[in-house]
Amino acid sequence: MAKTPEYPIVVIPELVKEKKQFTPLVFPSGQGDAAIGASEGLFENVLKHYFGEIVSPQQVMLPPGHRLPFTADFLIIEPNTGLHIDLEVDEPISFATLKPTHCIGEDDYRNKCFVDANWLVIRFAEEQVSSQPERCARFIAGAIAQLTGNDTYRQKLLHVEKVTPMRQWSARQASKLKKSNYRQGYLVQRKNGSSVPFMVNKH
Repeated sequence: MAKTPEYPIVVIPELVKEKKQFTPLVFPSGQGDAAIGASEGLFENVLKHYFGEIVSPQQVMLPPGHRLPFTADFLIIEPNTGLHIDLEVDEPISFATLKPTHCIGEDDYRNKCFVDANWLVIRFAEEQVSSQPERCARFIAGAIAQLTGNDTYRQKLLHVEKVTPMRQWSARQASKLKKSNYRQGYLVQRKNGSSVPFMVNKH
């Protein structure tokens, strides 16, 4: 039986991992107009605090042969190597459609398109970003240090604990979470200033 994927989910391009070639094969084409998720504005503040101007929200990438582009929730461009990092924030239920989303396997093709363009993909669960944003920033900084040798950002986050992993959900599990108002629960906790995970790994 296959192991359930856990957030943070990381997909590393072969050119980056094996050959240390960081230049993207497809460059971003500007800022998109996709709807911003409920936790992304607060997370952007944390990202910009630690990573500064190398963070850009809602960046569009058009894969070859595609009519429509994908929009990265956030793009980080490592300044020394030019490594492009697609940061994604995955919620289990869409407030727009009220249906399960980002279920196991659902984003595999999208991830492949970014990796084929030589972008590193890092996906967090929205609850992680909502309840432990600095820990997520530490994870990103660690990935940058490991892949590029740039330890600048990791050094800023040595005081922060490691991010708590979370299992990704199936469509059935997401439907159960919807009935329990799971997403509203952790978003309310964040709004009230709590940094304690609402329901890590209880599904």
